[in-house]
Amino acid sequence: MAHDVLLYRTRSYLKKFFGGRDKLYPFMELNTMDMVVWGPHDFIDMGADGDGTTLLGETVDAGSMTGTVASTVNGICRLVTSAGTEKYIGVFPNGGEGLMGAAFKGANSCVVWARVAISSADAVKIEVGFIDDDSDAGAVNVLGTPSTNSHDCAVWCYDTDDTTALYWQGVHSANSQTPSKVEPAVFLPVAATYEWLGVALNDGNVKFMHMDANGTPDYESAWQASGITSTDALIPWIFVQARNGTSKNLDIDYWVAWQRRTAADD
Repeated sequence: MAHDVLLYRTRSYLKKFFGGRDKLYPFMELNTMDMVVWGPHDFIDMGADGDGTTLLGETVDAGSMTGTVASTVNGICRLVTSAGTEKYIGVFPNGGEGLMGAAFKGANSCVVWARVAISSADAVKIEVGFIDDDSDAGAVNVLGTPSTNSHDCAVWCYDTDDTTALYWQGVHSANSQTPSKVEPAVFLPVAATYEWLGVALNDGNVKFMHMDANGTPDYESAWQASGITSTDALIPWIFVQARNGTSKNLDIDYWVAWQRRTAADD
């Protein structure tokens, strides 16, 4: 008789196996049925049409998306704004609008990571994180103040309109309250250079994370209390907007989000 296969691919069974939680537990937890994982997407193959419409929805003002750019290392998705001032494109899970992909909640401890590179860091706005509305021209309205278009959001944002702080800044808003920022004042996009941007939610708390192109962690904020509404439905979000008449490309090499299937932490 063959040896038994795994019968219970659950967190509770994993804890029994380890005799509790150790440093390996969070990695193994991702492989259980108790976790919901969207992606990961390497953008090597986006389906027969090759434009990603079956996986990603778009919010567009004269922009375009190429779901799989031919002959690129690892495969990439490219967002392109038109050559008009304030033109933009934002993408999110699923191929339609109306928040079809709004499956993530802070109560379920959700996390999103993306590896992105911009064609030029001049006259541009970029966002990566979670938002609650896919129809806005970006989650952030004014970065310097700050103010937001989204009622609930947690995003990394880089915006050259904020001339006093030309760095990535973490912005979070809870139920249309005055948003707050985390400002490491260290990281700024470099043209054609990849970097990793991560956002984590734990109930109403928000954390911002950064890794270099090689995946080496180089920043992790403290948990920002009361940073988002824990029960609000959210979507992973990537957005780029040209601040002048020059078209911008934002390349996405990798994009993934996950959370616990229930809010329970066994």
